[in-house]
Amino acid sequence: MTAPTNVYPLPGTLFPLADSLSSGLLLHRGGKVLYANKAMSRLSGFTPAELIEKDFWAVYPASVGNTIRERGQARLEGEHAVGRYETLLLTKSGDERWVELVVSHEEIQGKRTIVCNFIDVTERKRAEAAQKQAQQLLTQIIDADPVPTLVINARHTVTHWNRACEQVIGLKASELIGTCNQWSAFYPEKRPIMADLIVSGQIEDMLRLYGGKKLRRSPTIEGAYEAEDFFPTMGEKGRWLYFTAAPLRNALGEVIGAIETLQDISERKSAETELLRMHADLEAKVARRTEQLQRAKASLEEDIARREQAEEELLRRYAELTELNVRLQDTRQQLVQSEKMASIGQLAAGVAHEINNPIGYVNSNIRSLKGYVAQLLGVVSCYEEGEAALPPEHRARIEVAKKAADFDYLRDDIHQLLGESEEGTNRVRQIVQDLRDFSRAETTQDWQAADLHHGLDSTLNIASNEIKYRADVVREYGALPLVECLPSQLNQVFMNLFVNAAQAMPDGRRGTITVRTGRDGEMVWIEVADDGQGIPPDVLDKVFDPFFTTKPIGKGTGLGLSLSYGIVKKHRGNISASSTPGAGTRFRITLPVHQEASAGAQE
Repeated sequence: MTAPTNVYPLPGTLFPLADSLSSGLLLHRGGKVLYANKAMSRLSGFTPAELIEKDFWAVYPASVGNTIRERGQARLEGEHAVGRYETLLLTKSGDERWVELVVSHEEIQGKRTIVCNFIDVTERKRAEAAQKQAQQLLTQIIDADPVPTLVINARHTVTHWNRACEQVIGLKASELIGTCNQWSAFYPEKRPIMADLIVSGQIEDMLRLYGGKKLRRSPTIEGAYEAEDFFPTMGEKGRWLYFTAAPLRNALGEVIGAIETLQDISERKSAETELLRMHADLEAKVARRTEQLQRAKASLEEDIARREQAEEELLRRYAELTELNVRLQDTRQQLVQSEKMASIGQLAAGVAHEINNPIGYVNSNIRSLKGYVAQLLGVVSCYEEGEAALPPEHRARIEVAKKAADFDYLRDDIHQLLGESEEGTNRVRQIVQDLRDFSRAETTQDWQAADLHHGLDSTLNIASNEIKYRADVVREYGALPLVECLPSQLNQVFMNLFVNAAQAMPDGRRGTITVRTGRDGEMVWIEVADDGQGIPPDVLDKVFDPFFTTKPIGKGTGLGLSLSYGIVKKHRGNISASSTPGAGTRFRITLPVHQEASAGAQE
């Protein structure tokens, strides 16, 4: 291969070899480019001839150019300089690419010449950045998880120990991350935890160590195991923990670590123990009752005259036992429902918080984008004003491009698109804020002067998905003062009434829900009316009883209106219902504007 005349002469046999290299090769002396091979041309986007015409330092972005120049000058002067490092390369298109630069110097024709090899590592750097970002995201997700969670890698080193884990176990993440001392959080002596056994694949040891701890395979996670155990060294009296460990795999399916979640079930275990004690007491009572029945039978055989008295005693005691069982079952159902409602509230607040951050970024970016678009269109307008000075062939090409892109339509439509996007993100932010306000637990027992219209609107916003397919909402608000109340509890009452009204609409017919408010002296009133199926007169006076519901099985617990009744009474108010079958139902709440000083004691 013969070198071009504008390329620094190398031995002729070296040109084919240099052009066959997959890495970019460039020779320069004092910034004057002497030679560039084909790989360097592909990497930079410049032809070899263009590279030879450029100053060597011009192929680097300004941010690194001075450093490269100083190292190159030092190398030409015979000083020691770094010979292998990663830096940025500026391509002909203006893009920046990461390269690994290997630099040496050679004596060519008696002059010190710098030999540069450029290896494109852009994709590797992008992959490293993506992996780092994913790792940071995983760390944030795990740390924000309310479930105590720890993660170890294939070397059994702790990589994650979230805040919930710190609270339950009592050890800080800084004490464990980067170590293999996870055992110290659970046991007085060193031994593997379940996550260690998952990483090592020691299933037999798992059976040996956890076989008597209700060990079982996870029904939902492949390769995961669950167990529960008592840890006497935790806390003052020890703790019962339910834990699940699952393998973490790479793209090849190889185990690269394990994740373990914990749940403090000490209260549940105490409740189970208490339930067993109560069961034993109940059995003892039944045994005593049986003994009494046997004595009664003997008495009956001895004296027929006492038979009626013994039968009455037996029936009375049987009724007591039946009533006791019914009360026990009702109490259990109410506890389960309360736990479910509390869990749903916590989950809703957590989801709202996680959504709020990215929506904030999107909303901010849309506002910035609107400004950028306005500036860009201003620049385009300036260009259009100068079109008349362009040659006819240039104006013709511009006109063709505008028509192909339907430029006038794009210019008008882009503002509408940005406006609709901003409106959409604002809508999402409002829904998230309403959800957070609704699900926020009362942190104090202080009463607040609240705007009931705001509470009604935010609750309607949250319940819109339940309502919008069934009914239209009509607001007939009167003038209301601020009302002294517990806002989140009243929002729960409003939610129950709105959902009940929506569910009262018959299938196939869209109804109307009317919300009215007004003031009567020192009292305010709120009405929620629907034009649904109505409530039969014979059950209307039972709607506020616990566990009473007219809904099908699985559609309601019968606790909503009972809880609402209790909340309104706590506010020294009143709630009533009126209904006409086939025409709809109306609930009316009356509340005092101000609470007496003793209201807090009612809680």
